[in-house]
Amino acid sequence: MRGFWIRIGVLLALGVVDYTLHRPWRLFVLLIIVLYVAEWAAFRHRREAIFIIRQRRHRLANQLQLVTGWLQLGAVQKAEEAMERLMIQEASQSRWFRHLPSHWSYLFLRWDARGEERGVVIRWSGLDTLAPSYRMAWILERRLREAIRMAQSTMTVDFAGEGFRIVVADAPRSVPRGWTLGPDGVAISWPSRRNAVQSTSEQL
Repeated sequence: MRGFWIRIGVLLALGVVDYTLHRPWRLFVLLIIVLYVAEWAAFRHRREAIFIIRQRRHRLANQLQLVTGWLQLGAVQKAEEAMERLMIQEASQSRWFRHLPSHWSYLFLRWDARGEERGVVIRWSGLDTLAPSYRMAWILERRLREAIRMAQSTMTVDFAGEGFRIVVADAPRSVPRGWTLGPDGVAISWPSRRNAVQSTSEQL
């Protein structure tokens, strides 16, 4: 967080300098600002990538350690079951990279790592029906931030075409605005029923 405010301070300082300079120098300072913002964004993505790799390696190491432990105890069947679960998990995650834009694959990887960090298992379903869009990704990111704060163990994201539904099974009873409390937990859908009705009426 400290680094964030330092970068904001640098941007403000460059903005003040740009405002006080004459026109020929303003373009030069503006170019510096653009390059600085680009480097800032690249640094953020590199840090996210390192975080994702670290979390995935940590999880894989834990699962392989479990398999090794069962083998050392002579429980071959248990080891085979653990290995089979690992293979199923990896196979299901391979769908994140099939026929999806790269920013969507990155979204799945990032949120899987964030869930791993918080001890929350995120289950993704309906990926075969997913019709990705930038707007949908932006709204999904916002809702996932809300959901990950509430979740204690598991949450499910179910895709259906151009929409999705998030269910947090073990969320507290106090829920954020827009979420509903049902028998299967706290849930939210997008597009909401009201938005869907408005969209249908506009088409008619």
